[in-house]
Amino acid sequence: MAAFKFRLQSFLRLKEQLEKNAKNELGAAVMKLEEEKARLRAIEDNIDLTMGDFRKACQGIIQPEKIKELKAFLEYLHTERERQEVNVKRQQENVDKIREKLVEIMKERKVLENLREKEYLQFLKEEERKEQQRVDELVSFKEAAKADKTS
Repeated sequence: MAAFKFRLQSFLRLKEQLEKNAKNELGAAVMKLEEEKARLRAIEDNIDLTMGDFRKACQGIIQPEKIKELKAFLEYLHTERERQEVNVKRQQENVDKIREKLVEIMKERKVLENLREKEYLQFLKEEERKEQQRVDELVSFKEAAKADKTS
C-alpha cells in the first residue's frame, strides 16, 4: 500500500502553528486585561477609603487643610479611574480582536483538516479498488492457467 500524502500538509502545519501562536497571544492579552482590571479595582478601593476619610474629616472638628487635601486627592483618583477605565476598555478590545483572529485561524485549520480527511478516505477507496483489481487479475490468471492445463 502506498503512503498517503496530503498535498496541503505544509499549509496545514502553518495554520496549526499560527493557531498555537494566536492562543499564546490571547493568553497574554487576557492576563494583561486582568492586570488592568486589578489596577482599576485598586483605584476604586482607594477612592472608597479616601471617601471614608473625607466623611470623617467633615464631621466633628473640621480641619480645612485636611479636607482640601482629601478633596484634591479624590479628584486625582477619579481622573486615574477614568484613565484606567480607558485602559481596561482598550485591552478588552485587544482581547476581542485576538479572539476573533484565533477563531478565524481555527476555522481555516478545520477546513484543511476536513479536506485532508476527505482526501484520505478517497485514497483508501482508490487503494481498495487497486487491491481488488490485483485480486481479480490474479484470479483471472489462475483460471486461465487452469484452462490451459485442462486443454
